[in-house]
Amino acid sequence: MFNWKIYRGLVCVIILSLALTGCFEGIDMKDDSVITIAMIPKIIDIPYFDTCADGATKVASKYGYELIYTGPTTADAASQVNIIQEMIYKKVDVIAIAPVDPEAVKPILMQAREAGIIVVTYDADASKDSRDVFVSQVSAENLGRHIMDNVANLIGEEGAFAIITASMTADNQNTWINWIEQQNEDVYPLIELLTVIPTDEDQQKAYANTRNLINAYPELDAILAMSTEAGPAAAKAIEAMGETENVQLYCLSMPNAMRNYVKNGSADLVTLWDPHRLGSLTMEIIHALIEEQILADGSDYADFENIQYDEVDKIIIMGEPLDFDFSNIDDYDF
Repeated sequence: MFNWKIYRGLVCVIILSLALTGCFEGIDMKDDSVITIAMIPKIIDIPYFDTCADGATKVASKYGYELIYTGPTTADAASQVNIIQEMIYKKVDVIAIAPVDPEAVKPILMQAREAGIIVVTYDADASKDSRDVFVSQVSAENLGRHIMDNVANLIGEEGAFAIITASMTADNQNTWINWIEQQNEDVYPLIELLTVIPTDEDQQKAYANTRNLINAYPELDAILAMSTEAGPAAAKAIEAMGETENVQLYCLSMPNAMRNYVKNGSADLVTLWDPHRLGSLTMEIIHALIEEQILADGSDYADFENIQYDEVDKIIIMGEPLDFDFSNIDDYDF
């Protein structure tokens, strides 16, 4: 006679054994049929990176990828390291990250690559040997020299300016500043860069630091706010101090965030690129890597045509910077 009790017991033992050895696909295990991409900005819940994520989400949906958008609530490298570790544990297929500090994330990104995870940096780079490719919004040299030319156009070819940067470890901002200083030395020897101070993507720090700069340097002609969060805060400080006629404000920020300040005169010029397209291009490049396509200079990726690619340093360059002032800022919506 067939013994159902023994049969049920054997079935339970087999199922338990399969689960313990990883052969049984339970509800908590990753579905390997779906490509999973973790997108980790420097900081979440700020318009710039959230707009990047929106562009990435639309492209990910087009290809049927699952996008996990997660990041620190402050621009903190240690938090990014913890998040990357979590994504390795989750066995994601791709990590796209804008590093706060390239050296801080280097070991954990190398660990991710050793685990077979594709690593792409966007907006800011990491060490070249810790990622597959960097999707850069612009050429660092072109942007740095362009910014310095704009500073000179604002204050003339003699004067003094200061820089408010995101953080002293931000690879992209430091590289741009190097090219700003090079263009300053090459073309504008009578313009002095007084100081560079960080804000850590914190508007309160940016506001306070703007006031401090104006009080500390009576010779100050212009402030360059290089963080998208710093621009609005610096404009508020200049307006509150009644310094709109004395201190020119030049920002790397989003036109929507700076529109009212440009119109009321507390900000003079804004430069950026479209962060929505940066997120979209990042995801198109990830798709190309997943499909094992060879990246090449002058290639097209969906609606991104003739994209520049530096094969030596493995850098994709999206395009040229955009300038916004009183005459054209209403033409842009991002």
